[in-house]
Formats: sequence, C-alpha cells, structure tokens
Amino acid sequence: MAKKKSVLIIEDEQNIAHAQKIILGDDYNVSVAYDGESGLEKIKKLRPDLIVLDLMLPNRGGYDVCFSIRQDPELQHIKVLMVTALNQAIDEDKGVMVGTDAYLAKPFEPAQLLDAVRKLLS
Repeated sequence: MAKKKSVLIIEDEQNIAHAQKIILGDDYNVSVAYDGESGLEKIKKLRPDLIVLDLMLPNRGGYDVCFSIRQDPELQHIKVLMVTALNQAIDEDKGVMVGTDAYLAKPFEPAQLLDAVRKLLS
C-alpha cells in the first residue's frame, strides 16, 4: 500500500482547522498549525506534500508564509492551496504572485476541499 501523502493545515480558527482535518484525515496524514510562524516551523520540520494555507493568520500572514516557502530551495516544491474568505480577484492575483498553486474561497463544501487537494497531489 502506498504511503499516505502529508498535508499541513495552517488555520487560526480551531473549528475550521478541525473540520478540514476531518475532511482530509481519511486520505492523508494531516497536521495542523494555528499561526503563520509555527506553520513555517512545521513546514521545515515535517516537509508536507501540500499545505492548506489560510490567508488571514496571526504572527505571519498567508502571503508571507507562501512567499517564504517559495524562496527556500528545500521547500519550494511543496504544493500550496490558499484558503481565504477574501474572495476578490486582487487577493487571487497576489496569491499567484507569491506562488500559490491553487485558491479556494471560504465558505466551501467538504468535497471542494478534498477535490482541490487531490488535484494538486495527483
């Protein structure tokens, strides 16, 4: 059996992070961080295959975290799924500029999250 791929959820709202973990937990090894700074530390330690990254985070925002990943040769291959309630084209453009692989607007259905993660990891 193939090893499960790993996903790191960086989300400051615990109930949302918990829900995302439940949605993805059957198919992936899921870890959670609740702010940008600890999220970045976990990325370096865990080297996940994909990050579900909230935009509005304490200590370090999603754009900053994504940009930091893309600047690091050892981390830049990691897929980033940016999740945000800021559903405007400018946010999406900024996400693309810092290296986001895909973008999901809140609120979303569980199937949409699973589908987006599967697409990025296939």
